Amino acid sequence: MKDLDLDAFKAYDIRTKIGRMDEELQTRLFHAVGCYMKNSLSVQSVVICRDARLYVPQLAEGLSSTLLSYGIDVYLNPQPISTCQYYHTMMKHRQSAGVMLTASHNPGEYVGMKLMEPDLFPVAFGCGRDGGIAKIKQYYEKGERMSSFSRGKLHIINDLDSYIDYSLKLAGINEGDLKGQKILFEFLSGSAGNEVALAFQYAGADMEIRNVVPNGFFPQGDPNPIIEKSIAPARDAMRKGSFDFGFCFDGDGDRLDLMDADGNQIVPGYNMSILIPQINSIFKDAFHPFDPQYYADVKAIPAALVDMASKGVGVHIIRNGHSFIKAKLRENFSKQYLAAEEESAHYYMNFPYDPADPSKGCAAVESTLFFSLLTAKCHMLDPEAYRQAHEKEKSLFREREWPLHCDGHPEIMQGLMDEVENTMKAEGAEIIREMDDGSDLDAVLMRFNLPKVFDKNTSLGDNWIQVAERISRSEDAMVRWEVASNTHKGCEKMNSLIKKITDRYVADGYAHY
Repeated sequence: MKDLDLDAFKAYDIRTKIGRMDEELQTRLFHAVGCYMKNSLSVQSVVICRDARLYVPQLAEGLSSTLLSYGIDVYLNPQPISTCQYYHTMMKHRQSAGVMLTASHNPGEYVGMKLMEPDLFPVAFGCGRDGGIAKIKQYYEKGERMSSFSRGKLHIINDLDSYIDYSLKLAGINEGDLKGQKILFEFLSGSAGNEVALAFQYAGADMEIRNVVPNGFFPQGDPNPIIEKSIAPARDAMRKGSFDFGFCFDGDGDRLDLMDADGNQIVPGYNMSILIPQINSIFKDAFHPFDPQYYADVKAIPAALVDMASKGVGVHIIRNGHSFIKAKLRENFSKQYLAAEEESAHYYMNFPYDPADPSKGCAAVESTLFFSLLTAKCHMLDPEAYRQAHEKEKSLFREREWPLHCDGHPEIMQGLMDEVENTMKAEGAEIIREMDDGSDLDAVLMRFNLPKVFDKNTSLGDNWIQVAERISRSEDAMVRWEVASNTHKGCEKMNSLIKKITDRYVADGYAHY
């Protein structure tokens, strides 16, 4: 029997290597998506956008043709754009479902789909009507197809100018407002370059722009800011160029890594803390009384959580996963949950359909263009806040999230994680598995000398350590860990304890780094 590559159906999207999805399987997938759109969602139209990957043009053509044959109208942007611009297009077509053809930060041979229901509700595995991606997988396994319908209509769209205008207005930036800011931009040959560069050019920033032309070969390396080989040239340029700060984007432009003048990452939680007053100003007239709440992901640095809470907002730990975070923001907007950050450099917000009046409704999505503009504005208004963030980071010791691949032996992952957790318990860790609303964290947070809840009165003592452990839901058979501490000794000790365990699994042939 033909290998159907069922592993392509991930927790939050559909993603695989093009070599595992030949023309026959691509067609099978197009029909599965068509059946879901027609039967489960009952939509009349679908938005299709794509990034710069080499193989997504053929997916855009094939999926469009299939949906049209199902009698569904298609709004197609044939140009490579960011996932964030796709979300903006969805905000303009709220009655439509949507498909973004991308594989995010993965290497060039990967392809994939991020899907949305009408009104911008995320479709994930077990999330969305009839089970979301789980239902699409079911259609795919059965090879479902539907009878022919009267053909839908194809509409070619381009929302570049609209997206730039919306983002500038929401960030409160006019022509020339960023004059004097010297900023380096590293786009890693992904799809965000055009929209971001045009917006900052209008705002008057002094820019050095790197790898701005979309190129699915990704000649500088995988389009992932966490990979040192890919980002090292930008870091070097930062150190030599006397920049105020720098931005680095991933392949589909929904990740925003902020670099200081020395080329080092500024922790996303610290940046969000600085942005909070500006974000609050967007929403303050929509709620009475005003009591804003923010999410930070399970890996968020405790010192940054203290910083965020010091702004007088509620701070709540949330599990990883784009679809889950968006769904929670959407669900809790009436409770004044405004925005969220992930330490992987993803920023989320309840974006108002009308920038002047959030009470008319919001979409819980991402926009790196908005967040980069707002960051630049805050840096201009208060450069001292970023200098202080840089100084605070000097007292942090952090082993950024690193993976262990268990492909071939996924059955060992839970036992491996239990072993790490038991080791941390023996060292005196407090174990946290749930969000404060009782939802599953889908991860294990292990804390030493840290509070469970952070508020405006929280201060950190000496010798604190945090260890985050989770199974990656966007990769095959991968476990990840991140360690943070205010002492080098604490960070090194806990990371070494984990490595001692994982080294044994690697030596026995069950895993690899």
